[in-house]
Amino acid sequence: MSEWSSIISRASEDRNREYKTSFPWERTTDGETMAKVTKTILAMSNLRDGGHIAIGVDEDKSGCFSPKGMQQADVATYSFDEVADFVRNYAEPYARFGLDIVEEQGKMFVVMSVAGFDEVPVICRKSYGDILHEGLVYVRPQSGRPRSEPVAAYIDMRELMDLAAEKRLRRYVEMISVASSPTSEDAGRFEKQLEGFGL
Repeated sequence: MSEWSSIISRASEDRNREYKTSFPWERTTDGETMAKVTKTILAMSNLRDGGHIAIGVDEDKSGCFSPKGMQQADVATYSFDEVADFVRNYAEPYARFGLDIVEEQGKMFVVMSVAGFDEVPVICRKSYGDILHEGLVYVRPQSGRPRSEPVAAYIDMRELMDLAAEKRLRRYVEMISVASSPTSEDAGRFEKQLEGFGL
């Protein structure tokens, strides 16, 4: 089973995976759905391991998901630049993600692979109707059904703060390590100093 197949074919959503039925990336007709996908990108950006959004997977009345694929006309509206231009308006400082158009068993899907934030959590910088709200931090809560929503529970805020502190500390350690690593020029200077002492 390929990486894409395991992402697309799972029968349920979780914190790191969300499914959407086929729709065009076209603001005039599907702006609300685009905003919902963007909300999920912001929320997954605030997870340690990010997540995936697969478009072309339908949910039935019982809540089960099946990979139906996308209409070709919908697939044609997707490019990384188009999606990134929209998401950029709502993410502060930024959201990192990739976009792949995938064929599985003769069906087409769009898969967005969202990376966790680099140093500071991603905040919503602009509102969109009742879907996105300026100044809120979206997460995928640890409990309950998988969803993207503003931080509301202390456990989710604690997880986010701990993750940010961990990433900042790692970055600091990397900077110190680079700053303290001797270069060949430093080694040359040291050798000259030793010669000056007759060593």
